[in-house]
Amino acid sequence: MNFFSTKNLLLALPVLGLLLGGCKKNELDDYFHAPTNESSDSGFAGLGLPRVPLSPRYAPGDAVPLYVTYNETDQLRDITVFQVVNKADSVQTGVYPANGAFNASGGLLAQAVPYTVPANAANGVPVRVDVTLTFQNGAKRLRRFTYTVAQPITLKFGATPATYRNTLAATAQSEGDIIGYSLITNETGIGALPTPPAVLTAANPLFKAVDSLTTFYRIGTGAPVRVGVIRNPSNGAANTRTVDVTIPRNTNGQPVTYSFTAYGAVQAVTVTAPPINVTNPTALATLRTGRISGGPNATPDSLAFNLRTGLIEPAANPATAKDLFVSGVSGGVYLSAANTTRYTKITPLQLDRGFYSAPTANAVGTALYANGVASAASVSADLGPVAAGDVYAVRIRAAEFALLRILSVKQSSAGSNARVRFEYKTL
Repeated sequence: MNFFSTKNLLLALPVLGLLLGGCKKNELDDYFHAPTNESSDSGFAGLGLPRVPLSPRYAPGDAVPLYVTYNETDQLRDITVFQVVNKADSVQTGVYPANGAFNASGGLLAQAVPYTVPANAANGVPVRVDVTLTFQNGAKRLRRFTYTVAQPITLKFGATPATYRNTLAATAQSEGDIIGYSLITNETGIGALPTPPAVLTAANPLFKAVDSLTTFYRIGTGAPVRVGVIRNPSNGAANTRTVDVTIPRNTNGQPVTYSFTAYGAVQAVTVTAPPINVTNPTALATLRTGRISGGPNATPDSLAFNLRTGLIEPAANPATAKDLFVSGVSGGVYLSAANTTRYTKITPLQLDRGFYSAPTANAVGTALYANGVASAASVSADLGPVAAGDVYAVRIRAAEFALLRILSVKQSSAGSNARVRFEYKTL
């Protein structure tokens, strides 16, 4: 019986054409001219190693870590590499005899194949690399990968490279102090090709992604120590960030140097800050005491205190000099600042470290910054209800530091006045 006549074949051809026309092709497929001759006799072939992945972007001149894996029993003869740059004709870049070495992680032979990104490749163009493996029996196996040409990673310090979080001078930094370094990766860069009709411009080129940004410090001439890693800080787009570092313990009297390294595909870029000459902290050696009152019958001139003069601030004086006053007596004695003086309460853990017994401007400044980062509301003009033994780090009118401790609190009851006695240490 004839199941497939010439008539049936003619009817099927248009359908077959539609099916073939509907197959999705690689953008550069029409520009591949290397023979494949793949058959069931072709051996196994793979690209890449488990810990050496290929990247979707490379910069001109990059040496790509291209590895081919294959079975020893398949008797590979040679490896031929072709490339297609932005739909240009396929170009052979090299032929390499098989000489792979056994790779335990994959149980195969692995061979590094030289391949370098063309030095004159334009930014943003696609490149396809075709790797043809030819076996001793003449059979071939094709493996390929694609990438986009991008600018190499850049890394630089910002306009203000270092910000000393305790607000003291660079020459007054001590162990435990925090410094913020401003870093710019891939300045002016973009992280994805523009969507047409927008086009790529020289002013905003495509950059390689930054896989990690790592912080190191070195004490004196010692070996660098890694202290922090930020994963995937940039997909290639320009990124400005500040990285906080803490000066290591037991470094007083020694220089400490911080460096930052941005890692990406076959690239690492490092910037190094000037060394910090770590010194002894600035002591808060001046001790003063004071008291203020509040309540329905309190004398108006006893409500506020001037931390700079160490005296009661008269009620008629402007609020700019009133660093501490009784702001409420209902349900406790509440203290506040009427000006730009700010307070943050010191935790029991901080006090256990000798925070008050050996107070320093460095520790106070660092506590104000760190507590503010943890919770902006924790640095405030309002101390809230106070109790004997409470300790507060103080920034007086956005300038000098102090450390204040509440000595005693007398609550207001039945119309009586509330009283607070305190002491504070300054420079």
